Amino acid sequence: MKRAVFSIDVEDWYHLDYFNRHECDTNNSLLDGLDVYVDLLESLSLPSSFFVLGEIAESKIEYFRDLVKSGHDVGSHGWNHIRPMTLGIDEFRADLHRSRDVMKEINGERGFGYRAPCFSLDRERLDIVRDSGFAYDSSRIEFGDHPLYGSIDMHGYENLSDAVYRNGDFMEFEATTLSVLGKNIPISGGGYLRLFPWFLMKTLVSRYLKKNDIYVFYIHPFELSQLPVPVVPKSTSTLTKFRYSHGRYRVADKITRLVELLRSNGYSFTTFSEIQQEINGKHVR
Repeated sequence: MKRAVFSIDVEDWYHLDYFNRHECDTNNSLLDGLDVYVDLLESLSLPSSFFVLGEIAESKIEYFRDLVKSGHDVGSHGWNHIRPMTLGIDEFRADLHRSRDVMKEINGERGFGYRAPCFSLDRERLDIVRDSGFAYDSSRIEFGDHPLYGSIDMHGYENLSDAVYRNGDFMEFEATTLSVLGKNIPISGGGYLRLFPWFLMKTLVSRYLKKNDIYVFYIHPFELSQLPVPVVPKSTSTLTKFRYSHGRYRVADKITRLVELLRSNGYSFTTFSEIQQEINGKHVR
């Protein structure tokens, strides 16, 4: 079965690690992009997994409860987007548990997952995620060239299929990359979808779909926002300004094209929680 999982990391523009947050005007928000994404999901009849910062989720409990009732999957993205690999173990555990408690308010008895800010996770911290009661994690990405990403050793996990790992009931889902000339290129969305021309993204994704059975996509609210870009800190480099703002107004159209491409290749759409429950139903009971 070929399946695609769409996801969104619910954070604001000033949470990005490329900015000095203390110099950002946090009164200017681009979280309207979250509503754009939800409307897009409805128009395309798609389920999605949401990874939400705790400081955002605690002020929008009913909003995210309604998403769960609508069949979406709502999990944690940490508390305030501090990269786990920059935190001590006790600090990380406290951050994780604080955000987990808000997720429990949203989900009730339903299981939920975690994705580390900037995919910044290692095996020691993954074990803490598993032991803290999360049903799954989606922080693994095979792209060592990115300075912020972590690397997760999957020793002891069973590799069930492309990008799906299992340890007991707990699952790890890997973000989609494609090997080109011996190097992995992320083709899972985010800035890559926004910055790459569509013909290039389509070519890379089409190549991937021919040989794999799961595709993982992610995006951020600021990339779908319809509002003007806020003034960024003066210390921000020209490259960062371009990388952060370029191509935002074409993202919704590219997502629609991506959905059409996936469907034409026989992919159905689901959530991480649904896959986790399905696998456990077949292999655990």
